[in-house]
Amino acid sequence: MTTSMTIKSFALTALAAAFALPASAAVISVYDVKNQAQSSSSCGNPAYGLYTSTLLRGSNSGCAHFYSIQDGATLTTFDDGTAKLTGSAINLYGINASFDMTFTGFTDTYAPVKTGGSANTADWTFYTGLSADSSITVNTTTYFAQLVGAPNNIGTMPVFQIGTGANDKTDAFGGSTWLDMFSANGTPMFTGGNHWDLNFDLDLRPDTGLDVPAPATLGLLALGVAALRLSRRSK
Repeated sequence: MTTSMTIKSFALTALAAAFALPASAAVISVYDVKNQAQSSSSCGNPAYGLYTSTLLRGSNSGCAHFYSIQDGATLTTFDDGTAKLTGSAINLYGINASFDMTFTGFTDTYAPVKTGGSANTADWTFYTGLSADSSITVNTTTYFAQLVGAPNNIGTMPVFQIGTGANDKTDAFGGSTWLDMFSANGTPMFTGGNHWDLNFDLDLRPDTGLDVPAPATLGLLALGVAALRLSRRSK
């Protein structure tokens, strides 16, 4: 077999593999995640988005529970029924918390809900689970998250809710949930009455709705095209 035929055969194989790989889920919406506007009156600190219950870092003051979400945090929703939350937050004492969470199980109906922001749930949607690697890292310690409402309390406890007033604090568009937290080996750390809270506002980015190819697919596609061009030059 000639060199050009070998290169062409490789190119066609790479292209076939690229198109055979499943495409990643299409992006529906990207939201900028913001602190809900209700301040913690007992501490006088700025509005917050993460509450860590009994976990105190940086101070023994109860104000150390409240973390303000920083610029750059996003919530991305996909057409496969998942949503990705990434970003960071910081408390009054300079302790950082970073979150990397994938919500699963999209549905447009669910009960019960948290109605501290609004009882009108007409535009609300829900996610009923979290991927096993969903985590919040506070300082240098990583805690793994499960929804208080899942997997064992579906239909009896709230899950992750998104909509107007769904931040459970104000009537702004946002989201909220309660989280049980576990160590890396699965030991329960903060559960039940000590669960953590996410309460935040969401600002929709207008330039979303893009189909994002999987990195592996892009790589094979680029490799195949390059090899095909090379085979043509070798003739």
